[in-house]
Amino acid sequence: MSLWTRTLMWAVAGWSLAISGGPFPSLSAAQLPEASPATDPLRNENRIIRPEPSPLAARCGTAVAWVADWDEAVRQSRETGKPIFWYVPTIPGTFMDRKAEVDRYMLAGPFSNPRIIERLNREFIPTRGAPNQSLAKQFDLLPYNFVEPGFLVIDSQAQVLQRVDRLTTLHADWLARLMGVPKEQPPVIRELDSLSSAWDAFRDGATLEQLPEPEEGSDVAAETWLLKGMFAFRRGDHELARDYWRRAGRAQPESPLAWKAAAEAEGFGPFVRGFETWSRLPEGAWLAGRDSKGSAAPPGVFDERLLWQRGARFLLEMQRADGAMVDSDYDFGGYDSLPNVHVAITCLCGMALLEARERLEPGLRPELDEAIARAAGFVCNEANLNPNDNDEILWAYAYRTEFLARLCSTSPPEQAAGWQIQLQATTGKLESIQLKSGGWAHEYANPFVTATALAALHAAQQAGAKIDSEKLNAGLQALQADRFSNGAYPYNSRRSAGRQRPEGEPPATAASAGRMAVGELALWYWRKIEQPQLQQAVEISLAGQEYLDRAYKYDNHTSTMAYGGFFFWYDMQARAELIAQVAEWESRRELAQRQREIMLRLPEVDGCFVDSHELGRCYGTAMALRSFALLDQAQRPPAGN
Repeated sequence: MSLWTRTLMWAVAGWSLAISGGPFPSLSAAQLPEASPATDPLRNENRIIRPEPSPLAARCGTAVAWVADWDEAVRQSRETGKPIFWYVPTIPGTFMDRKAEVDRYMLAGPFSNPRIIERLNREFIPTRGAPNQSLAKQFDLLPYNFVEPGFLVIDSQAQVLQRVDRLTTLHADWLARLMGVPKEQPPVIRELDSLSSAWDAFRDGATLEQLPEPEEGSDVAAETWLLKGMFAFRRGDHELARDYWRRAGRAQPESPLAWKAAAEAEGFGPFVRGFETWSRLPEGAWLAGRDSKGSAAPPGVFDERLLWQRGARFLLEMQRADGAMVDSDYDFGGYDSLPNVHVAITCLCGMALLEARERLEPGLRPELDEAIARAAGFVCNEANLNPNDNDEILWAYAYRTEFLARLCSTSPPEQAAGWQIQLQATTGKLESIQLKSGGWAHEYANPFVTATALAALHAAQQAGAKIDSEKLNAGLQALQADRFSNGAYPYNSRRSAGRQRPEGEPPATAASAGRMAVGELALWYWRKIEQPQLQQAVEISLAGQEYLDRAYKYDNHTSTMAYGGFFFWYDMQARAELIAQVAEWESRRELAQRQREIMLRLPEVDGCFVDSHELGRCYGTAMALRSFALLDQAQRPPAGN
């Protein structure tokens, strides 16, 4: 059965992503406002609803003997000689939006690990909490210098022995070793230890498990059900995973692993959100965290070949059976926008897997084809969108347009014809949400979303779709009206229907170093700027990397020119695409190499990528892989060289 045939069958089947559904929803049905199922998800309310965990899940982390008071922790440290282990969930003046959620990832991750719990309670005086202003200054727990979550190890004389922050990948084994837990020794007779063998198989990437159901009263019941659920999740059977995790709580309710399992079942755990990983690590990756760069891998650990392998494998393991990628909690547009966020990110992942298909060994292609088909089937099903959401629908339509355009250009003719039908339909939907001013908006009208829409329309036209010329021209006029003479773009659109050009002095280009790339890219695609302006935008974007770096891993805007973590890979991918459009090969190759060097310092300890917690690691990994693919294109010599 062909890729297109499978996709069409799935699309016709009419899968639906309810706002209270998905595999691990941010909301339970009981927490949704009272309304009919037919209308409740299809509103534009902008409400952000973040529910509390159940009593069982709320116990995550409580097995650690936290000393609540800092002064008491200091007193006990001096009295016993034990160092203080200080878990710092947040700091004063932070730019982190999702503090509670990030804290829960830590509590249900490392602080639910029995080996770590035992180590902290025996060897340390553990304490947990935000510093006051005095302690923040004393230990340099200041914005930009320390990005939560992280921890300090402090001796009885108040000297810092260890400092780790920026933890966006909670690799269980790496964190255990980082916290001083001795490496676990394998059992002497592995056949008699099925649980230990199953953990080893899971670390090796297995999807099937042979674990029997634990006997009633077993002291490993919670651990068994937890692991069975993790295997089911990896296979894409998220509902079965939730069922197994609930059984852990019923079987052994006093176990920290049962509390973790409850958190995973309710969507608060780091595993279901993609932050907790268990893959085997290259030897050099074990040194991560020792230089206070958090979960970033040390330089040189991963080459691009490994990044493609590990990134693609991670995306495959995070995909739900119906094709969706739903690890993101990006809810700035309200809970009603989440279906559109999930569709947008699934499109990005589908495009990344298309690129992986051309770069990984041929034996993986059937698995990749199946995953791409499922992703396409999910995003083409209108039931999986909330069309009445005005905040994030732009991203769903724009990225679906790009995904379908890629499928049109990479499929055999008999399949491409089917994709053309879908592409024309979604192009029309993207055009239909254009504002009267000519631009587009997500949470607000701004030039970078207008540029994203125009770039998507260009991809659609290149793949054979018909574009409404009046809408295209209106969009280009809106973007040009927002553009200053030096190539800078404002954050919010400065154009209304009766206004033709921004007023006042042009702002410093550094303030728009990120969004400038996508703005100039869109104008170049429609030949509204020349090559010198395009290359200038690349250089300005590269020079502004320091501003992106400062905002990296924050879940909100920072005080540095309004950059935020969630702009990082968006800006990086736009820059890579812009570089690929530079006409002169030597310049293009040199710019691509500079961009590649920046990107190669960004992999996480497991070879994946992330820029913010709420967008998630599927988004970060997909955007990074797409960026690498664009740089490959940029560095290809012209024909005949």
